[in-house]
Amino acid sequence: MTPAEELALLDQLSADVEAQVLAAYQRAMDLMRRGTAPRDAITRVMDLFTGEFADLMAASLSAVLQRSVGTESALAINIGPVSLSRKLYAEAQDVSNIVAGIVQRNVRGYQDSKRLALQLFEGYGFREPDAEPLQINPENPKLPKYMREILDPDPVRRKMAQAFARIQVDGLSTPALRAAYSQALDAIEDIQGTVGRVELEKTLKTAFYERTRYFAQRIARTELHKAYAEREASLLLADEEVEYVQIRRSRTGKDPCICSLITGRNQYGLGPGVYPKKVAPNPPFHSFCRCVAVPRLDLTGRRQPTENENADQYFLRRLGQPVAAQVAGSREKLQRVLNGESAIAVANEAKNPVYRIVNLEQAANAYSATGP
Repeated sequence: MTPAEELALLDQLSADVEAQVLAAYQRAMDLMRRGTAPRDAITRVMDLFTGEFADLMAASLSAVLQRSVGTESALAINIGPVSLSRKLYAEAQDVSNIVAGIVQRNVRGYQDSKRLALQLFEGYGFREPDAEPLQINPENPKLPKYMREILDPDPVRRKMAQAFARIQVDGLSTPALRAAYSQALDAIEDIQGTVGRVELEKTLKTAFYERTRYFAQRIARTELHKAYAEREASLLLADEEVEYVQIRRSRTGKDPCICSLITGRNQYGLGPGVYPKKVAPNPPFHSFCRCVAVPRLDLTGRRQPTENENADQYFLRRLGQPVAAQVAGSREKLQRVLNGESAIAVANEAKNPVYRIVNLEQAANAYSATGP
């Protein structure tokens, strides 16, 4: 599989994952609209999504590794310290708790709105003449906390203020006040069922769809590219005609990161990002990384070059602040590298061992250890 073919597969996988997550979100919303408790709805939907996602990963990994990878094997893949199945289960629990909390706070907010309307109605005769009406906005500390939370969207805030304005008018007679109170309650019910529901579903889309989409995309793209890079490392290591490789960055990689250094430094005097194959850093270097190692057959036969131990420092000093700090990971990490530490060693300190940057020979050995 060529790098271009692998990138095309990554893009297709990304589109398929997005479609799966969107379908899961729509199923969850449909269940909740029909009265299923939010926590139960998310649990049911995520159980189904786990199987669908594992099937998709198994098919994509089979294509990349060019050997059959079953669904059970895909679920057993280690994502950091745990398997994919456990990672998906933990994510489902987190998402269900978040969604349930949002819905509960929303319901509590409307309950508080009705209680506030009753307080205004019952205490209306004790209000000081010409006193300012109660301001209905999320910054007003006099409003209950949960009510302030549902007032964040402008459409809800505007309609709620209109509802409460009816019972905050001086000079209303008792029958008129009672009618205004009744209208306010009706308005609150209407807001909760119309514009409030729309705004709540927008919030739930962020809580479920956006979070799950990012979570699934990160796993899918990172794990697929990791598998591809390890297989390519095995092929390159076994090819006696390949002595040097170049690490090339994807055209989509625009932000400064550790990839900038690995593909840009001239550590062996062979050009930016060119290394003797065994010691070349092997992609991926972070989540969503799309860097690749390609053979440099034009360099075959060259005398083994001498490593420039100051290549990291030279490259970073040329960048200057703050770009160099972005590449190194922070200002503190940059200073450590400038003081003589290896940029990759510093970057690896914060990484889970499964995702630490290794050289091509180590990656090839990891691939061989997974089977034929």
